[in-house]
Amino acid sequence: MKLRDVLEDRELHMDVVVGEERALERPLRSVMVTDLPDPRRYLTGGELVLTGMVWRRGAADSTAFVDALVESEVAGLAAGDQYHSIPDDLIEACRAAGLPLLRVPADVAFATITERINRALTPQRADDLAELLGQHRHLVDAESGGREWLTEVLELVRRHLDLGCAVLSPAGHVIASAGLELSGAARAELAREYLAGRHLPATVSGRTLYGITDAFAPRVVGWFLVFGGDCAGWAADQHRLAGELAALIATGCRRMSHARQGHQPLADEIVRLLTAVTDPAELQPRLELAGLPADSALFVVVARLSEGAAGLARGILEELLDVAVAVLDGEAVAMVPAGGQRATEIVRALREDTATLADGFSAARLLVGVSGVVAGASELRGALDEARYACRLSELRDERVAFTEHEDLSSHMMLLAAVPEDVRRSFRRRVLGPVLDYDQANGAALVPTLRAFLVSSGSWTKCAGALHLHVNTLRYRIQRIEQLTGRDLGKIDDRVDFFLALSLD
Repeated sequence: MKLRDVLEDRELHMDVVVGEERALERPLRSVMVTDLPDPRRYLTGGELVLTGMVWRRGAADSTAFVDALVESEVAGLAAGDQYHSIPDDLIEACRAAGLPLLRVPADVAFATITERINRALTPQRADDLAELLGQHRHLVDAESGGREWLTEVLELVRRHLDLGCAVLSPAGHVIASAGLELSGAARAELAREYLAGRHLPATVSGRTLYGITDAFAPRVVGWFLVFGGDCAGWAADQHRLAGELAALIATGCRRMSHARQGHQPLADEIVRLLTAVTDPAELQPRLELAGLPADSALFVVVARLSEGAAGLARGILEELLDVAVAVLDGEAVAMVPAGGQRATEIVRALREDTATLADGFSAARLLVGVSGVVAGASELRGALDEARYACRLSELRDERVAFTEHEDLSSHMMLLAAVPEDVRRSFRRRVLGPVLDYDQANGAALVPTLRAFLVSSGSWTKCAGALHLHVNTLRYRIQRIEQLTGRDLGKIDDRVDFFLALSLD
């Protein structure tokens, strides 16, 4: 839009007081109303400045005002003559500075001019901004996986189009925002509507939801956009802008996803070593490389979807906990730092967030198990077993999102108490029968050894010390138990069965 377009608007009836033909070709980017004697701090260039000349007390004021506008590189000045005509000193100051000066008739309100110019500028702004966002997308694609750029981009949209917008996670957390305040209740409603699978864009309580991820991707691991206002009245250029912004954010999300994937092999290796016979000293360097210093407090979270999809379970934990997540036997495993009271706060937030995500799981159930807090590599194996066992118990709960913490583990006795006596006796015999028979026939102590091994969370050195045995002797006994039962004490399912059978003494 140019100054000439304003003059050609028949609804405004403005005319030129100062300005050559060439000056009227200046591009117009915005409009500003001011009566400050020096408005430079509020000008960015390209404005049509509307003024009622309240600032003027004498000729010197006109010169100072025009000099400030010229320094700010405005497109032109429009003065109203509602109370008095445009003074000669202002006309001369504009002519001397080469600044176009327009006259606003007394019967035309500044608000009318502002509205008509902004309406005309909006498509142009959207086109320019969409092109800028398209260029920015290529820049983001070449950058690292951080989130800092998001606020900058949203602020760009707010500043150019006066359109508030925000990026929300599927749990309803604000990832970034500019000019859009959302209450907790509003965020929860928006997240529910997004997870419910509504066709996007959609209007919810006067705000517009806009998708970022692929239309067929699971929404429980995808962010979404929220714009202030109803998209029903959007022009084609505004939809184009929203689409370009969504594409830009999707590019950034891919970068962040790739950055997370770079940490996954290390997490997988740590968990693999935990389940093997590994000296804690071998684990510690890898834990430190993963950002878990020696003897640091941490806890383990295990999650599984009832219909498989270990990769999706991993994505959910990565999104909610912001840590590298491993996959073990179809379960997602996260090791989470837990200094001070942080564990309690993290677990509470995790409970709330997973409950929010429930609408996005379709027919599947999310099963979550959480261990107690431990210190360093020496106790991490026990925490892993605890969290995996808790995850198994979650399957017994009749909830879309079933959550079991380490404090709940003692409730297995309550579950067993509800099982008929003959079924409990049969289960114990099926699991432990060969070992019990072997001990009775040979005067061995395999059952006490098995019990001590489980209490020690599979730690060879800790168990051998408790039994006052050499580690090789302990290894022989455990191997004998596995041979007799056909089970593998390295597998969590078999450990749980042994644990429950021993509880039925």
